[in-house]
Amino acid sequence: MLLSKIINKEIKLFKRIENEPRFTGIDYDSRNIKQGMIFAAIEGIKDNGINFCNKAIEAGANTILCDKKYSNKLLKKNVNILTTKNVRLSISIITKKLFPNQPKNILAITGTNGKTSIAFYLKNIWKKAKINGATIGTLGIRYQNKYIPTQLTTPDPITLHRSVDFLKKNNINYVALEASSHGLKQNRLDSLIINRGIFSNLSRDHLDYHKNLDDYFESKKRLFSEILKKDGLAIVNKFCRYGKKLETYCKRRKIRVITYGATDSDWIIKKVTALKSYSKISIAILGNQYNFTSKIKSHYQLENLICAMIAAHSYNIPIKNLLKWVQNIKEPPGRLEKILFKRKQSYIYIDYAHTPVALKKSLIELRKYISEKAKLKVLFGCGGNRDQGKRRLMGKYAFKYADEVYITDDNPRFENPKQIRNQILKHCIGANVISNREKAIQYAIKKLKKNEILLVAGKGHEKYQEIKGKRYFFDDKKVVVNAIKSMEKVC
Repeated sequence: MLLSKIINKEIKLFKRIENEPRFTGIDYDSRNIKQGMIFAAIEGIKDNGINFCNKAIEAGANTILCDKKYSNKLLKKNVNILTTKNVRLSISIITKKLFPNQPKNILAITGTNGKTSIAFYLKNIWKKAKINGATIGTLGIRYQNKYIPTQLTTPDPITLHRSVDFLKKNNINYVALEASSHGLKQNRLDSLIINRGIFSNLSRDHLDYHKNLDDYFESKKRLFSEILKKDGLAIVNKFCRYGKKLETYCKRRKIRVITYGATDSDWIIKKVTALKSYSKISIAILGNQYNFTSKIKSHYQLENLICAMIAAHSYNIPIKNLLKWVQNIKEPPGRLEKILFKRKQSYIYIDYAHTPVALKKSLIELRKYISEKAKLKVLFGCGGNRDQGKRRLMGKYAFKYADEVYITDDNPRFENPKQIRNQILKHCIGANVISNREKAIQYAIKKLKKNEILLVAGKGHEKYQEIKGKRYFFDDKKVVVNAIKSMEKVC
């Protein structure tokens, strides 16, 4: 492609070494550069891409894209130079030129918790409606019963645009995309045409990256203020104060809004009756009453299901069909996933809850399922090199809402795992501390008594444990199942 095709008000040609310069691709990692590509020099938190230009040129880069403040440093290099005020945004713009195809309907979901569940439920509804839909997020890229693993909740812009282009070429016209705060702040979604935006909730998370909760919210808000199409639809959970702020903001900008989650919302959960294997739900939609049943029992997951139903209905799926189709939808993998320990007549729940509010909600929910005499137990840890303030809150909530606590390792990354455990323990006096996660799970299951519940929290669907830059295979569910099997054999 000619460089002239990507020159615009955002991207300027500062220097050229040939009359009609061309490029074959773009990447921000010098290790991925091949002959004729653009190297995008991103100024990150730890590393500055400008320091890797020589390696990129040696690998074959013929063009450097950089912040204009670094352009003079590259003048003597035998490469074309593109300058911009925002390298990340420019990567999205250029990548869209390379991968221009997009499904007709792209829906983006942002919020601290619930993104994966909403996307999962919506894809199941689309399948019932015989709509060729896909999801991109924490569970990877899923389409037509196929699965492509991804490293991030919201992929980098190059992977994202390539994936969206690929899905369109595979006749996918509906995509539910999880939009993380990092992805939104780093302009990964800016060149996508998004006609539905969902805000699920906001509570403390990622404050190692964001300055504070307000900065975190501003990143989420970008989906509605800068990315969502002007004639698009905002679906907002107005239960939390940030949801109410977002509703007001959208209405002021004349963005169409549908709300849920609060008693004065457009879609309201009026009553939930939990039975042994399913729930009876009564809802009000713009004042009209409807009833349906669901295999989902937890209130917050039913809220996520309602959100998915709103999204589906906004794409012209009739309400009567939705009420029928959602009856047999189950929770996503690793979201309050129930495993029976038959011999002890007790249950272990696997859940991804890795934020304070998510842990609190899961424990409050599970308390409903247990008798007064039986104990509710929780096993969890906290991730290393992440928001340290979460450790105090998660310890506090575990101490308050569980009868017995096991503190173990999560993904310590480059931090000292003992220090992480001790930071949690300060706010969870009397907890059992077992560093090895597998041994901790085995011990906690061994100590279960009749009718008790153990919540294994923090990793959910994840199949790894990250320690000092390496990912080792680890699966909470597999450890739980194997522990139960070994104990059943002993008896």
